[in-house]
Amino acid sequence: MSLQITSSQSDAGVMIKLTGTVDTKTAPDLLLKLTELDLPSLSELKVDMHEMTFMSSAGLRALLFAKQKMDQNSTLIVYGACDGVVDTIKKTGLTQAIVISEE
Repeated sequence: MSLQITSSQSDAGVMIKLTGTVDTKTAPDLLLKLTELDLPSLSELKVDMHEMTFMSSAGLRALLFAKQKMDQNSTLIVYGACDGVVDTIKKTGLTQAIVISEE
């Protein structure tokens, strides 16, 4: 399956919506979209995963890259993620960098 990425900006920050799968073939697209953002100036980056069916470790690396480029006081929030993605984030200790929301 392919990956569709849409984004919108608000006063609070940027929201990216992922539809489809993030794997080794599509993760570069996500990374490209993230690098197009002015990550150091964002106070908040939300990633909507309600319509995402799978994320590999390559996708998690892209999210971690974004968080590393953001200010240390900023927040990266993932919401609507499937149980497998949430479980992986928790087991790898990435909850220190990525906030999981069930919103």
